Amino acid sequence: MNTDIEYLDQQRMNYLKWYLVVSTIFMILLLTRHFFRLSGLNSQPVGIAVLIGLVLSLILQIICLVRSALLERNIHQDPRLEAALHNELVKSLETQSWIAAYLGTSGMTLFFAFTWSFYPVCDPVSIALSAIAAGAIANRAYFYFRYSMS
Repeated sequence: MNTDIEYLDQQRMNYLKWYLVVSTIFMILLLTRHFFRLSGLNSQPVGIAVLIGLVLSLILQIICLVRSALLERNIHQDPRLEAALHNELVKSLETQSWIAAYLGTSGMTLFFAFTWSFYPVCDPVSIALSAIAAGAIANRAYFYFRYSMS
């Protein structure tokens, strides 16, 4: 049973690691599209390439999230696995991760407020999606790094 628990724990962290890698790429490409808008590069081949990368990274994010959700469902169905993999540490880190989510969302909003002073493109949809994505990434990154250190 311990090998199952260790395997599932490694699998959970592996899915989370790939989610963070793909999410970081997604955020970089989303910001790139935002800053390409003023110069009209979004309709150029480089903008199309960024858009394709953005869509691919979004699809990979969804795949990571679905696999992670299926794994969590399997864990919750077995009481022994749930007791072992949803211990006090995991619950505490999940609660603390919300502070990182708030800071990530606030930080992205401040980033756009600062950049608006020299780059006057106001796209509320891009700003809102970026802030939401930054919060989600910060939430999961905090959990991943704190759990990996323990």
